[in-house]
Amino acid sequence: MADLIHKIKKYLTEPLLPPLSFLFSRTCLGGIHYSAKEKTIDAHFILPLSAGLLEPSFDKKNIINGRALEGKLREGVHRLGAADRNVLLLIPEACLKVFLLAFDNLPSSIKERENLIRWRLNKLLPLQPSDLRMSYDVMTSEGGAKIILVLARAAVIQEYESLLARLDLKVKVIGLPSLALMNFLKQEPTKNALVANIEADSISLLAVAEGRAALYRFKPFLQDATRGALSAQKWEQVVTEVQNTIQFMEDREQKKIGAVWVRSALPIGEGDGLAILKEKLSVPVKALDFSLPRPLSGEDKQILSPLVGQMI
Repeated sequence: MADLIHKIKKYLTEPLLPPLSFLFSRTCLGGIHYSAKEKTIDAHFILPLSAGLLEPSFDKKNIINGRALEGKLREGVHRLGAADRNVLLLIPEACLKVFLLAFDNLPSSIKERENLIRWRLNKLLPLQPSDLRMSYDVMTSEGGAKIILVLARAAVIQEYESLLARLDLKVKVIGLPSLALMNFLKQEPTKNALVANIEADSISLLAVAEGRAALYRFKPFLQDATRGALSAQKWEQVVTEVQNTIQFMEDREQKKIGAVWVRSALPIGEGDGLAILKEKLSVPVKALDFSLPRPLSGEDKQILSPLVGQMI
């Protein structure tokens, strides 16, 4: 297996990315072929996944039906019609653990810095699997430093890499949807904002303060996603989690959230979540949006927005 740490580090720090990218979730598989020069999507696809093909997890087997999932991926690659074989891969949030760690200062020595990070990690995750891998990125400011720490199981990552390798695709960069969505906030006039990434089975919240990641939270829906939870129950939990995160940022971080940006990958039949959030929250609520020469439908735009976000 290629170096996982290098792949995630590259995702966090380097802007030049493969034009071919794929997004996996429990309920769908998506992909785009993006032309950076023309700033356009040359081709894209979204394919639904039936229950039992993919079960995202940090510490359990993810790909349950490899043959069926390979067939879906092969169909998607055919739709893209691209000769590129190097790809960027966004895997489900449940496959990774993300921590934002605050430090007054960090050692200049990389070895001492990593020892300090591992010391903090041992307190957060006392029982660690033998194949645990970590990658991190440092964000400095006048008040100290924060580190985005990403953890993954090598065995889990290898499942996805092996699947793509069967189609002669090589994973060059690995990331997760919520961090990719941060790029949409570059033009956000409000310095402090919250990104709500809503999937069929979970919600991820990323608070951004002064243009930097400040807080990350991942919550599976209380209901069993495989049995189709009622949309009202899902949105009730979304509202509660968003309200709690906004309150936490104000109380603990002394940062007032100025806007909530929402990316919803729920099917249209799951209800108008944006309207519900606008009604329940006291801050402006906006849908993640973008314009490209090749237009996408509203639902496609929402599902594929993490792939576009990591390209722009």
